[in-house]
Amino acid sequence: MLTNILYIILAILFLTTAYVVVRTILFQRSRGSVEKIDGLQVDEQQVAENLAACIRCQTVPLDETGTPDPEAFQQLHKMLVDTYPLVHQKLRREVVNGYSLVYIWQGSRSDLDPVMLMAHQDVVSADPTEWTHPPFEGKIVDGFIWGRGTLDIKNQLIGIMEAAETLLQQGFRPERTIIFGLGHDEETGGVNGCKLIGQKLKEKGVHLAGIVDEGGGIMAGLAAGVRGKIALIGVSEKGYLTVEFTVHSQPGHSSTPPPQTSIGILSRALTRLESHPMPTHLRRLRPLYGGIGIAAPLYIQVAFANIWLFGPLLKRWLVPKPEMNASMRTTTALTIINGGVEDNTIPAEAKAIVNFRLLPGDTIADVLWHAKKVIKDERVKIKPVEGKFNEALPTSSTTCIEYKSLQKVVQQVFDNPPVAPFVMLGGTDCQHFVPVCDNIYRFTSVVMDESFMGLEHGIDERIPVEAMARMVKFYAQLMQVWGSREMISK
Repeated sequence: MLTNILYIILAILFLTTAYVVVRTILFQRSRGSVEKIDGLQVDEQQVAENLAACIRCQTVPLDETGTPDPEAFQQLHKMLVDTYPLVHQKLRREVVNGYSLVYIWQGSRSDLDPVMLMAHQDVVSADPTEWTHPPFEGKIVDGFIWGRGTLDIKNQLIGIMEAAETLLQQGFRPERTIIFGLGHDEETGGVNGCKLIGQKLKEKGVHLAGIVDEGGGIMAGLAAGVRGKIALIGVSEKGYLTVEFTVHSQPGHSSTPPPQTSIGILSRALTRLESHPMPTHLRRLRPLYGGIGIAAPLYIQVAFANIWLFGPLLKRWLVPKPEMNASMRTTTALTIINGGVEDNTIPAEAKAIVNFRLLPGDTIADVLWHAKKVIKDERVKIKPVEGKFNEALPTSSTTCIEYKSLQKVVQQVFDNPPVAPFVMLGGTDCQHFVPVCDNIYRFTSVVMDESFMGLEHGIDERIPVEAMARMVKFYAQLMQVWGSREMISK
């Protein structure tokens, strides 16, 4: 009897091990390699000077609603006209709502759906007293271009224009129409820029074959447990929901307080909300680690291939890492709290603002239901803030020719890094083009180390001169590939 039980246990262990091994083998992907291309001949210094000139156009919104500074945008538009004469001779330019720009590079095949490359003209503010080099002087020092917008995202604007100008000089004409979409208010939601561009495309019946906007890049340390640089292409982005939590109670003197005040009730609700986050979804990370393939350590491949077995261990490892945690769940961030104005008076109202970032698959209704369920207190009123919510965006395909050709261009230009899909944690102008495009990708073609993390809206934003030259090569190659009928890289 004991022998039979032992045999059964050994058989179960053998079958389980075999199952784990088979699933790991199926999960592994050989990245393959492509031949590196030299691409365009690029004058690094001239490209750097052109980006520096763009940085000097101080296109910072005048207020939090995104009101543009007319003088700054007029300066930028003139700079583009003066610097890229062929683009403005050969492409059709349309100005949308006074400031956003659309360039249409007409292809020779009108039967092919166009593609669109995007960047935005606006930047966030910067306090010059804290910078090594002034944020709006466009200094080129120590091999870097310094200034607000060098990473977010005037580098991309100049990269697109430089690539197009050079290809026009060489006589290139695409088969497929290429559109440049350059919004002017992305930093405040894009509702007066790219939203209108998207609406105009829809009204004209235009369907885009593919879009590339700002997003992932090439950097070490982006995926937990993976050493070396990897390229991440955003195939979706999280939704956005800001919720107001309000409690009303009887005001009074602090010398005779009630058992619970509005502040106490609200504090308890917020504590419960923060300590009971939305559930994790480990399987949302499988495409990321599957795309990285054999570049990931074997133990990670085994674990993600067999989440059914190693899920608890993966959660324990990944949840404490903020970026990985945010990549597999809807996050909860307590951002504003108000209540009371005098130290001896019990306030009648306490109010808090909480920001949620929705993982694709979770909806606004799911989050509101979760908050109500967790708080379990009818005295806490829950209301979404008007204009501060949108659902998570659809996930674009990673098996279509648009993605595969983009992936190949990244490998060609950047010497074969692992390329994998991921979900953008922040928002972009891509949300405004979902009705006219199924294949939307978010990729900023810059190689950076961890020292650049957070510089996009931070102090001393800068980009290496060499990185800008590589970006021009990337866009030129992508225009030639996506501008072809087959979208196949030669």
